[in-house]
Amino acid sequence: MTISDKKVMIVDDSKFWRMVLQSVFAKLGVKQIVVAEDGMKGIETALRELPDIIITDYNMPGISGLQMCLYLRSIPAFKNAGIVVLTGSDDVINEFWAEHSGANKFISKLLPKDVLESELERFISNDYSTSKTKEMFYLTGIYDVLEQKMRTEILNREILSLIEYARDELYVIQKLKNFLEFFSRFTGLAFMLLSPVEGRIYNFGLPLGKTVSKERLLRHLEKPIEPSDWSYFGNFGSEFNVDGLETVVVKYQENEIGLIAYEGASDKWSLSKVLNEASESIALLFNTLNSFRELKVASAVDGLTGLFNKKELLRFLEETHNLAKFNRTIYYVAMFDVDNFKKVNDTYGHLVGDEVLKAVAAILKEEIAGKGIAGRYGGEEFCLVITKAANNDEVVETIERILYKVRNTQFPHGKCTVSCGVVSSEGYESPTEVIKAADDLLYISKKTGKDKASYMFLPKNREINQVLRREQT
Repeated sequence: MTISDKKVMIVDDSKFWRMVLQSVFAKLGVKQIVVAEDGMKGIETALRELPDIIITDYNMPGISGLQMCLYLRSIPAFKNAGIVVLTGSDDVINEFWAEHSGANKFISKLLPKDVLESELERFISNDYSTSKTKEMFYLTGIYDVLEQKMRTEILNREILSLIEYARDELYVIQKLKNFLEFFSRFTGLAFMLLSPVEGRIYNFGLPLGKTVSKERLLRHLEKPIEPSDWSYFGNFGSEFNVDGLETVVVKYQENEIGLIAYEGASDKWSLSKVLNEASESIALLFNTLNSFRELKVASAVDGLTGLFNKKELLRFLEETHNLAKFNRTIYYVAMFDVDNFKKVNDTYGHLVGDEVLKAVAAILKEEIAGKGIAGRYGGEEFCLVITKAANNDEVVETIERILYKVRNTQFPHGKCTVSCGVVSSEGYESPTEVIKAADDLLYISKKTGKDKASYMFLPKNREINQVLRREQT
C-alpha cells in the first residue's frame, strides 16, 4: 500500500495543530485525511472511517491520546494500524505506560517543522494498515468500545481469580471448564499443560485414548516443551480420531506451555472471542499451574531416579493405610534391594552405580503404572505401594515380572538382580508395621539366595472357609 492509498486520521483539540498536520500529510501525498477534535470523537471517527494511520495528541480533554490507543488496540481491526502520539512541552509520559499504551511511536511537537515532517514521512511509509474484514471488526460506536473494555476486564479478572487455588490444579481446571461453558457447550473439551517435569492432559468428553490424545494435541504445537513424564485425568476412550477438533495454543513469553482443545462447540464465535480476549490471563494461569507443579514434583521426587522420594512415599503410604482401614480394603507393599550393589560401586564407580539405579527405577515405574506408586526408599532400596490389584496372584505376577526384567536387562557393567519382600496390609495396625514386615521379608530373600521375592499374604475369609469346609468333609 502506497502513502497515497493510506487513510490518515488526525486527533487533536488544537485547531492550529490539526491544520499543521493536515498540510504536512497533504504535502506527503496523502489523499484521505479525516480529523477529530478530541479522544471520544477520535474513537467514533476511527470506528466509522477505519484509518490506517492515527496521529493523536497526548493531552486532550476527556479521553487522552493513550486511553484512545488502548481502546482502539482492543479491537482486532486496529491490531496492525499505525499510531503516533504527539507530545507537548508539559507532557510527562511514564515509560511503562508508554510501552503498554499500544502506540507505535511518540514524537515531540517541539521538533523543528522539517524534522517533524521527516519523522511522520518515515512512519507512514511503514507497512501499517487497518483490517476492513467483518471478522476483525465487531464494534460500532464509542459505547461499544467502553462495554468491550469492561467485558474484557471482567473476563480476565474471573480467570486470574483462579490463581489463588493454583495448588489444586484439578479444581482450577474444572473451574476453567465451567467458565468456558458459560459461552458455549461442547461435546468434548480437553486441556493440556506442559512443563519440563510433567505434561498433564485433562479430558472432558473427547473419546480419544490417552496416547492418541497426547499425540493429537502435540501435533498442533510448533515447538512444544518436552516433559519427562505424563499424567492423565478424566475419562479417556479408545478412538483414534475426532472430527472437527478445534485448538487454541496457550503461550507465555513466546513459549508454548499448553493447549485448549474442543469439539462440537455450540457457539464457536462467542467462544473464540472469549479465548482471544482472555488469552494473556489464561497464559498466566497456565504458567502459574506449571510453576506449582514443578515445585511439587521437586519436593516429592528423587532427583536421580525420578521416583517418589522417601518423604512422599511414606506420606502416600499413610494416606493409603488410613483409607484402606476406612473402606476395609487391602493394599500391598513390596520392598526391593539391588543385589551386590556395593560391589558395583566399588568396582565400576558411582556413575555406573547411578545408571544401575536409574535403570531399575525405570522398570519399577513401568510395571507399577496404573497400579500404585514406586519410590526410592534410600540408597539402593526401593518400595512399591500397590493399591490396585485384583488379588494376590496379580501382585505375585507383577513382582515376578519385575525380577525377570531386571535379571534380563543389560546394565552398563553387565548383569544385575534384585531381591524383594512383599506383604499385604491385612492384620497390621499402622503403615510402619506394614513396611517393616516387607523389609523383614526382603532380608529373608537376601539371606536365602537373592534374586527372589518372599511373600506373606493373609488368607481371605472366604479362603479360610473353603479350607474349613474341605477339612469337615
